[in-house]
Amino acid sequence: MALQIALAVWVGRGARSDTDYLVAGRSLSAGAIGMSIFATWFAAESLIATSSEVAAEGIAGARAEPFAYAIGLVAVALFFARPLREGGFITLADFLRDRFGGRTEALSAAVIALSATTWSAAQLFAFAAIIDTASGIGFAPALFGATALVMTYTLFGGLAGDVVTDILQGIVILIAIAILFALMTAAAGGPAAMWAALPGTALRPPPASETWTDTAELWLIPIIGTMVSQEAISRTLAARTPEVGRKGALLGAGVYLAAGLVPVSFGLFAPQLGLPLGAGEAFLPSLAKALFPDWLLIVFTGALVSAILSSVDSALLAVSAVVTESGYRRLRPAASPLALLRAARAATVGAAALAAGLALSGESLRALVMDAGAIGAVLAVPIIAGLAGLRARHAAFAAICVQMATLALLDWTLGEPGAFLWMLASGTLAFAALAAWERRRAPPSAAVGDT
Repeated sequence: MALQIALAVWVGRGARSDTDYLVAGRSLSAGAIGMSIFATWFAAESLIATSSEVAAEGIAGARAEPFAYAIGLVAVALFFARPLREGGFITLADFLRDRFGGRTEALSAAVIALSATTWSAAQLFAFAAIIDTASGIGFAPALFGATALVMTYTLFGGLAGDVVTDILQGIVILIAIAILFALMTAAAGGPAAMWAALPGTALRPPPASETWTDTAELWLIPIIGTMVSQEAISRTLAARTPEVGRKGALLGAGVYLAAGLVPVSFGLFAPQLGLPLGAGEAFLPSLAKALFPDWLLIVFTGALVSAILSSVDSALLAVSAVVTESGYRRLRPAASPLALLRAARAATVGAAALAAGLALSGESLRALVMDAGAIGAVLAVPIIAGLAGLRARHAAFAAICVQMATLALLDWTLGEPGAFLWMLASGTLAFAALAAWERRRAPPSAAVGDT
């Protein structure tokens, strides 16, 4: 951890402007983008939550992670990376301003900030849980320490430091889970014995009590939330060229999917080993404690922390980007690059403090992650419409407002099943209706030759 923090500070020392801090001077290669996207998306829930959910539910617990998120990353590569990089944008809110005006930019910036702060809260929640388990100091003090560490790490590193440390963190994560998989296989008596011991119930389909709306939301929230995620798209916006951004996103999706199958195997095979394993979010740490010698357990704990650091700093930078570019820059258009850099760093500190407060709310790790995805997904309708060439200003603004109101009422207030689907439907209908109204109100185009 000390090495990672020192490396982030050293790499980020040359930042002289908000562009340097937020998109690494648009200098990233496809390999750097791919590893950074993998490390960012392979977060605490990828290891801790997925393995425990598969242990409890069988293969049905592995749909969101890794499959749905991988599909979302592929969609980023195929449909979003090239046009957004060609436009030279810094954030998704910049793109929406270009297509739909300043009101939509401001609203979308608030949505991105809320979504990324919720994602940060999920990672800080996991970080504090690990520190508390290892030290016994209590969750609240552990959360305070985790937040201070992450704040420092992100504040000085920026995206350049984030990407370089993502590569290191990604390598550490891959090595650690490969060693744990090998030890699990050896403890089971080899691959054949491990597979033979797998009960048929582990491969059972989802329970009959799961409705079609539950299934649809389980897939669509991570897919759509990833497609329009500032954290993922910021990597492609920092690419040297649009094509490099596309290739990097595809590489990241491939590595993420391959690595994501390993925690699934932990959940499938480890329960048959007869080891004293914990339930819920204690499942994976207890498996590591049972199989690793003490010194290797420390390394594995470092890998878990690496997975968290590589995600939370990206989310904090996403908040910093929209606050700086869609807030401070609009209020002070004549601000110098150095002033914008200072504003971006101040926004990082504020976002970390808000995320820590949200992490104290008591929600589970997976619930916080799904909330973040659902919030970010309200931008899907206007972003897709903007990429398709539509410029209906009132329609984009209204679609975001309608979707946020629907989500707040049906999900956060009433707890109704299918709230996410109703949100998408209401946003699509609102955009279509107002876009048609705007077309009818538009003055007819002048004929060729008219003055």
